[in-house]
Amino acid sequence: MAKHPATKAKAGNQNADAQPQLDKAVSIEAKPKPWLLIGLAAAVAVASLVVYTMRLDNVVGLVVDDAWYVLLAKALATGHGYTIINSPTPGIRPFYAPFFPALLSIFYRFSSGFPGNLFLLKSVSVVAMFGAGVLAYVYFRRVRAVPEFTALGLAAATVLYPALVFLATSSVMSECVFTLLQLGALILVERCVAERENKAALTYAALGALLVSAAFLTRPAGLGLLLGSLLYLLKEKLTRPLLVLAAIVALLVGPWVLYSRIYAPTPEQRAEQGANIVQTYATQFWQKVAGAPQEGTITFDDLPERLWNNLSEIGKYDIGGIAFYSLFRPLEPGERVRVGQEGRGLSLLFAALALFGYVMTVRRRLTLAEIVTPLALAISISWGWEQFRLLLPLAPLLLYYLLMGVKGFGDLYQMLTGEQAGPKQWLPATALIWLIVVSNLYSNNQYIQRKNDPAPAYQLKWLKAFNENEVLIKYVGDNLPKDVVLATQNPALVHLYTGHKTVASDDPAGAWENWKKLGVRYMVRTSPYPLDKPDAAESKFNIIQRQGGLLNLRVVDLGEAATRQSWK
Repeated sequence: MAKHPATKAKAGNQNADAQPQLDKAVSIEAKPKPWLLIGLAAAVAVASLVVYTMRLDNVVGLVVDDAWYVLLAKALATGHGYTIINSPTPGIRPFYAPFFPALLSIFYRFSSGFPGNLFLLKSVSVVAMFGAGVLAYVYFRRVRAVPEFTALGLAAATVLYPALVFLATSSVMSECVFTLLQLGALILVERCVAERENKAALTYAALGALLVSAAFLTRPAGLGLLLGSLLYLLKEKLTRPLLVLAAIVALLVGPWVLYSRIYAPTPEQRAEQGANIVQTYATQFWQKVAGAPQEGTITFDDLPERLWNNLSEIGKYDIGGIAFYSLFRPLEPGERVRVGQEGRGLSLLFAALALFGYVMTVRRRLTLAEIVTPLALAISISWGWEQFRLLLPLAPLLLYYLLMGVKGFGDLYQMLTGEQAGPKQWLPATALIWLIVVSNLYSNNQYIQRKNDPAPAYQLKWLKAFNENEVLIKYVGDNLPKDVVLATQNPALVHLYTGHKTVASDDPAGAWENWKKLGVRYMVRTSPYPLDKPDAAESKFNIIQRQGGLLNLRVVDLGEAATRQSWK
């Protein structure tokens, strides 16, 4: 059985007592038959390939953020730099972190015809999820000393997790790539600690710094991983690796931080575009709903309530959804799952088990993950947004702590009774993770059946919503003059399909005078969810196109700017 590098004798290393001591439970487990493990791994790989292939679709932009990612990738690939090319004024720079759009831009150069290149762009997230599965197995097996079948179960649960599959196949979001980078960074930093102060440790510190930096430049939530890595090396008193990691992170992250401040959109540019892509993260932090200024703002006195509400949401719903997706989460966005008192109680039980598992893990040894997880959760609950999506990159670790909670009760029993640990101590946890894998397969199968169901009443609302939006946007591209500026809920997606210059339509009354100056003539009302009927202000204008369906999508002619009525 392969041993962790920390167990190898190395000339010049500090004495063995100073090296990290990993969970020794693996040494007493029954050695599984290699062919059985290989066969099960192959079955997981085939099942995952079938799931991702069957769930792949032509949907993009309904999350809105993913349309911005594709637009920024196009800007980089076509020589416009990291700018918002849909805006009437050229050269406006976004606040979005650049790594994921830059990664997409590489593939955009191979195939520049949107939306014909969509599957190629989505392949980035699909490949990232398969890579995350491999890294999850390596991490839990080699670093956390989890038995082979349990580690394989955690890897399978990660790859087949329905929410991550959805983001990879029905959007172009960054969570899948971030999950891969985070797992890779955890492995490399742990290898650095295992090697201590020798030359190999410095190499792993440098490689870890590359992934830590890439994670931070993919999502600001990567700040937890960045700070956690520095604190972990400081805790381990590894001065040289700490300096190497800190220096490389500063060299890679520092320029972007300075660049984004120096070239931040001016107040005039923010007023022109209006979308959250030109709002600072500090601005979005104080909004009731991040990226939705029309919902109002909060003050410092409101923070405790936000923290408590978000923490309650995680405990009552999200941990349950991480464990058994189909019981707590809708099959697709736009649907609802009624979680009763029993369901909330079950989720709280899972949350308590995960917390207990976290405590038991810390008592054995504090690793990087035990520092990163609370830091990431602290960032998550302080943000005004649905917590579940923010938690997704932590899913492998949260599942691990859930399993450790289950195993911890067995460890406590052995401690109290004086029994010696045996091969079966991991059996309940292993059974639970494979039950979760089966549940994920069931949820994915339900989605695939709905996706291919010929009956309109049972077809996926997400696909029907995209089709309605696509038809309306194509109408705009075919019928509206190319020199007019459009206001829309989804500026990036409308521009990608039509080539029109676009601005956000979130606040027509507030942007009205600015729209006149920019030459905004039409408002394209797109949405993944049913829109309300036109209110009194909108009803004063001519609706030139209504898209048939359930969403009430429409194109509104605002008239010539010189003779235009007021929105109010």
